[in-house]
Amino acid sequence: MIIAPATDPPVARSMGTSPGSDAAKPALQDSTSHNIPAAPPSLSQKMQVLSENGGNKEGIAFLENLSVPTVILDAPVVTHTMAATLSLSLLGHTLFLKSQVPFPVAQLMRMPGGGSNAKVAKKREELLATFDTLSSHLRTTFVALSTAYAKCKLAKDKAADVPGDENSQKVSRASSSTNGTQRGSAHLMFILGPSVGAARARILLTIDGLEVKVWGERVDMTSHEDADEPGDEDSVDNDGTDEETEDSDDTEDEDSEEDSDETGSEESSEEEGELSESESDSASGPPASRSPSPDPPTRSLAPSPESPLVLLKPLSAFPEHPPNPPAASAPSTATATATPPPTTIRPSGPASRQTSPTPAPAPSYAEEQAALRAAERLLSRTLMTAWADGGGDMASELAPTQTHVYLRAPRRFAHPAWIARQNLSRTLDGVLDAHLLDAGARGSGDAGAKKKARGVKTEGAWIGCKGGSAFAAEQARKASEGTQDQDQKNETRDEEDEEIWWAWDGKIIGFADW
Repeated sequence: MIIAPATDPPVARSMGTSPGSDAAKPALQDSTSHNIPAAPPSLSQKMQVLSENGGNKEGIAFLENLSVPTVILDAPVVTHTMAATLSLSLLGHTLFLKSQVPFPVAQLMRMPGGGSNAKVAKKREELLATFDTLSSHLRTTFVALSTAYAKCKLAKDKAADVPGDENSQKVSRASSSTNGTQRGSAHLMFILGPSVGAARARILLTIDGLEVKVWGERVDMTSHEDADEPGDEDSVDNDGTDEETEDSDDTEDEDSEEDSDETGSEESSEEEGELSESESDSASGPPASRSPSPDPPTRSLAPSPESPLVLLKPLSAFPEHPPNPPAASAPSTATATATPPPTTIRPSGPASRQTSPTPAPAPSYAEEQAALRAAERLLSRTLMTAWADGGGDMASELAPTQTHVYLRAPRRFAHPAWIARQNLSRTLDGVLDAHLLDAGARGSGDAGAKKKARGVKTEGAWIGCKGGSAFAAEQARKASEGTQDQDQKNETRDEEDEEIWWAWDGKIIGFADW
């Protein structure tokens, strides 16, 4: 079931609002506003349902044909925060619709507990504390799951490289770093009952389009290895330049010393000539008077040849080498030669690294919270519409029991709050395959389709995004590869990439008294 914005034509079913009504206009267009709209159609533009003209047409068509309540978010990927928020929202709806709590969980958190008896208050506090713990664990769970899927893809790319071929490895690293955001699909299952075999209800949530990346790793880590060879060449060039600079400095110093010697000899000869002329004049001329008279200047007012200004050359805009002062000033010369030449800015790597796409700026906290609230309201409307139409009614009267949470993830998945339950993989995989077959996600002729699971019917919801269905893309890739080399793939497949089921180490116990 697809929920469409009221301003666009309905995709699957009409929501009962006219396209031209004023109440159907989005009210969260201004993310800086502090007024939170109470009307259900008030959705954020970033989290509106995808229109018919955007995104991957094939992936959107796949999501439209599903027979389970489906929510398509107007976002290229489903972030870990969005996945955790919608998972908790679906769990809260499940607990209330299955009569595990007398009121919705969000309302229980705001209700005072002083008026109830001690036994009921204790059950309420334990349930809320467990729910809060699960809330904090799920946020880091999807981060760890995203990292595990990303490492699985990196392991496959590494295995596909030719051993010893450095060029192919660099090309693969560059292609993996320049590709768009990778997406995957995650399956989360809520089982109400004392155990998996004695389940009274099963709710399966599929998050289609989860953002897949290695969290905690810098983006430019893969490009450091590529910059080793250019860096070596630059160091060699710099060494050669320094040697040439030192040689040229020594040559210029010798030239300046020779010039200063010649200048000194010329000055001494000129001074001797002036003294001889003055002696001849004094011998032939009249005697000097006794009155004091100012001595005529023996030198001109121009700077002396010994001044460093005479030997300085005019500086250009970007001199190749620093100017050399005369040899008379030895300390300044040593300081000038010790100063490194002006450095020029060179690109730190190949041109392909400069053309890498710039990551989009992260949304602010207010925008993120507005998008999360809009997505929660959208999920609530989807479940309400499914209950009204009778296509996905999840309401049923069940006695208070335990609620267990299971996650399907690779073996390399690591989180302290999740315990690997490989012994349940066969049972839960059968439940998953039967649910996907009933939802229309798999055909009856697919290799993964099995007979229907025994016991209660599995209910669920599907979360998608405008980037298309990652689950459908994976199924299409497997179908195109075929099964002719299935044995070879099984031999080369990494054991850490195998997906098993993980159980959350806590459990939620419902109560009905109030």
